[in-house]
Amino acid sequence: MSRDAKDTVYCSIQMPISQGRELLELIARLRALGEHPSLEPVFQEAQGELEMSIEFVERMLAGEGALGQTPL
Repeated sequence: MSRDAKDTVYCSIQMPISQGRELLELIARLRALGEHPSLEPVFQEAQGELEMSIEFVERMLAGEGALGQTPL
């Protein structure tokens, strides 16, 4: 996905972890349908970012610290 184009749209969304999981499932279903091939790179990136963010929050809630860090 080109990030140098002047028409590139950026989106930063915050939500509770439960909604993040639900959105992750929705994206997986949309990808599986294959009905929006031009959005596949966007779906793939969104899925990866959601997975990473959910893992980060789960670790923080479990008291494990951030990714790659040990708790104090």
